[in-house]
Amino acid sequence: MKKIITLNIVWLVVAIAAFLFGSSGNTSEESQSAEMGSGSNSGISTRGSGARTRGGPEVGASTSSTTAGGGITGQGVTLARYQRETDALLANKMFADLLLELKPENAREVFDALLEKQKNGGDTGQQMGLLLEAWGKLDGEAALGAVGEMGGDGRSRGFASISAMKGWASTDPVTAKAYLDGLEGGFEKGMLTQGVVSGLALVDPDAATEYVLELDAARDAGDEGNNDRWRGFAVDRQMEAIARAQIRRGMSEATAWAESLPEGSIKASAFDRVAESFAQGDPQEAAEWVKSHADKNYAERAVREISEELSRKDPAAAVSWAEELPEATQTSAMRDAMGRWTRDDPTAAGTYLNTMDESPTRDAAVSSFAQSYDREDPAVAAQWAGSIGDESLRTQTLESVARSWVRSNLDEAKAWLPSSGLTPESQQKMIEEGSRNRGRGR
Repeated sequence: MKKIITLNIVWLVVAIAAFLFGSSGNTSEESQSAEMGSGSNSGISTRGSGARTRGGPEVGASTSSTTAGGGITGQGVTLARYQRETDALLANKMFADLLLELKPENAREVFDALLEKQKNGGDTGQQMGLLLEAWGKLDGEAALGAVGEMGGDGRSRGFASISAMKGWASTDPVTAKAYLDGLEGGFEKGMLTQGVVSGLALVDPDAATEYVLELDAARDAGDEGNNDRWRGFAVDRQMEAIARAQIRRGMSEATAWAESLPEGSIKASAFDRVAESFAQGDPQEAAEWVKSHADKNYAERAVREISEELSRKDPAAAVSWAEELPEATQTSAMRDAMGRWTRDDPTAAGTYLNTMDESPTRDAAVSSFAQSYDREDPAVAAQWAGSIGDESLRTQTLESVARSWVRSNLDEAKAWLPSSGLTPESQQKMIEEGSRNRGRGR
């Protein structure tokens, strides 16, 4: 019973959310719904299964009543009525009811009706994903077979297959994984792997983690496409699904999970995802957590996430935090933080730079300041760029300022370049590059 109540709450929330996203286009949706009402599938009904919901009325039964505006109350819903409904809120409520009453016998009818609605111009992307996930829970193989009949490009079918496999793996992971193992490697298998991970993460995030670790070990051994150029992207998506599930358990659970992973790309991805969410809710606590790992390679992306989030809320605090990091990770964090601070308050940022001792961190901060301020005042930016200690970074920053200055004021830039410290060849190159791009953005 608790599961049924939870399902009803979930689908009611889905209906309301879909309405909020779709209400702005209500006028066009009304005309589309009117056209779909006369389509070839408008008479399709789930009544044929004779099935009842768990404790609910027979599908398509007469327990529903019609309001004066043509809406339907109660859970008994036919596909024909759903397709004809012009009120976005009621239509989405009807669709939620259809999913709650979904059976293996009527899932195909709902799928065909959505395909017909799509052919008539209806926006069914979100609803199709929900249907395929629900169908996957009932009959995963049939749901995946239906995906193969969908139109559109391979990418859209791939994402649809993720939904179907996600539902399948959340209810029968053993069979879902066995089906996946029987496929040849390639794009389709990669997308379905994401579905398995997402489905496992819904019900058992720890099992999903073990599965991803197994896949990674197999790839390292050369058994599962070790040369797959999309490997990093796939791992990021997989860990994102698991991280969301761990975060729902609580941030302490999520951070402990990320820390428990073996070092490598999987742990780096987990830290990145957890740090991003953590920083949005409690940036100070998140900053302390990431700082305690900042000397590790796996925390590099997490440091960047924290720096960006702190910079949005308090650039000065972000710069101070960056200075406390180990030297190996200071540079990227300082660059992000100082760039944001310069855009928000260049005077305060410049004053802070004057308090910094000579170091690679100061060089990174000055470079970021100069390249963020060169549009506002290229002469001041150039002066700061010339104070950078590291020769390579100083040249790189001066060239960036020069390009910007040539684009904004060629004569002034030409007057400055001989004293810039750049070689004559570099000066000429900056004039040519900047002149070609005059009037364009950076």
